[in-house]
Amino acid sequence: MRLGKQNISKKCIAQEIYNTFEIIQNKKQITIVDFLNKLELNFFKAISYRKVKFSYESLFKLLLLQKLKEIRFQTQLVRYLKRHRDELKHLGFDTVPDQTTISYFTNHIITNETKELLSFVAKKIEEISEKFDIILDIQIPQPEKPKTKTQDRNRNFYYKKKQKTTEVSRMFKKRFTSVIDLNIHHNAIYTKKDFIDLILHMIWTGDYAESGSETLKQKRNKTPDADTFLYHLKNFQNIGQIQRMYQTYFEMIWVSARKANMFRKPVDVAIDFTDWFFYGDKNAPMVVEKKPERGTTHCYRFATISIVEPKQRFTLLARPVGPFDKKETIIRTLLNYASQRVKIKRLYADRGFFDSNSIEIFKRYHIKFIIPCSANSRIKRVLEVMPAPKIITNYVMKISRFNVVLVEDEYGIKRAFATNIDFDENDVGLSKRLFYLYSKRWGIETGYRVKKHSFRAKTTSKNYFIRLFYFLFAALLYNLWILVGIIISLALFGFVKEEHLVKSKFFVSVLFTIDPGG
Repeated sequence: MRLGKQNISKKCIAQEIYNTFEIIQNKKQITIVDFLNKLELNFFKAISYRKVKFSYESLFKLLLLQKLKEIRFQTQLVRYLKRHRDELKHLGFDTVPDQTTISYFTNHIITNETKELLSFVAKKIEEISEKFDIILDIQIPQPEKPKTKTQDRNRNFYYKKKQKTTEVSRMFKKRFTSVIDLNIHHNAIYTKKDFIDLILHMIWTGDYAESGSETLKQKRNKTPDADTFLYHLKNFQNIGQIQRMYQTYFEMIWVSARKANMFRKPVDVAIDFTDWFFYGDKNAPMVVEKKPERGTTHCYRFATISIVEPKQRFTLLARPVGPFDKKETIIRTLLNYASQRVKIKRLYADRGFFDSNSIEIFKRYHIKFIIPCSANSRIKRVLEVMPAPKIITNYVMKISRFNVVLVEDEYGIKRAFATNIDFDENDVGLSKRLFYLYSKRWGIETGYRVKKHSFRAKTTSKNYFIRLFYFLFAALLYNLWILVGIIISLALFGFVKEEHLVKSKFFVSVLFTIDPGG
């Protein structure tokens, strides 16, 4: 007989969760298991349950752990418990419950009403943890490497990881081979795959087109030379043609990520400009001016908006910026695209966005933002006369109003941030909390470095079509790398691990060497 109806107040549940977070609010991060250990599940004790081997409180906490860690299957949940036996005691278990016990409890004992209640509890834990800015489970231990090569080969993690990487990479290579257009005629000597393999080889070996084609010819007879490859890239009709092509594939990657159940929760994003130094004619198309750096005052510029969550740093949109593009227009384009695909929790930007027009745009989109203040004369004066921590509410800058938060960094130097988030200057952890949140912006900088050093082909060409193709191809590979890591992590563990399971160079080598078929 299944459990009967319940009369449990969701308000009381939310209050109990809130009280538990109040107890641990001084901790910046805590494991889910530690939190569940402190959480009193008194709201379930009013229900009359059938007797089973384990306590119902432990089983309820186990199901909450599964939901909060997004472990999809019970077999993967049991596997997780076996790898992390230290967490069993905190959940109230002496031994690991097997899949049959968990399945029987879920399918034959608790009612649909109880399942809905557990989903409510998990959702409230996530919501209230965000209000307290407490990070749940930021580190996940790595599995142990088998002592011998033959030990349980079928379950060998490293073997399975390589196998799954090849399988997923073959699928995505086949997809982008069909989408990327290189202006090749039907009767051409070289196929699209030949050209894509050449650029992947250049990225893998760190070569330019000339040396890359020569070294590849040592391995393969049928390889286009550098002039032929670059000719096809120069033959694009306009910038929009390249953008639309890549946009199509970005959308394909996005759909695949959503199918993997990613990006369904609110996310933190960062918006930024990145420059590719230019040493040619400053009047060339799409060249913009910049501050003197590395012997030049000109560059090609690109704007990006990226998800900067630790497990899912994903470039939502990358687009070129010309000398006549207005920053406000670029910002709106990026935010329009991003807000249609994810719910933005917070936005981070650098000092280049500390101006009234940019801030007003963020506010019109109802986005919570954090931006370091530029050291203009007013801000310098504020830093000189005001103590820290201090919050100046309704700070006016031309047409915009926002808060300025003054805090001291780890060296005792005062810093000022513009924000519309309601911080409390009496909060003893204000400085750490603010610096921790803004440190997420470095996720976009890390993404730039990975794209540049691991996924972008080298070139000295001043042709903008070549530069744009290389930049967007790098962004495409970066997103593929992130997505492949997510898919493999879900396939092997049932949840997304913090670290990258697949090294970027290895990923490029797999893409280059496999034959996508079709």
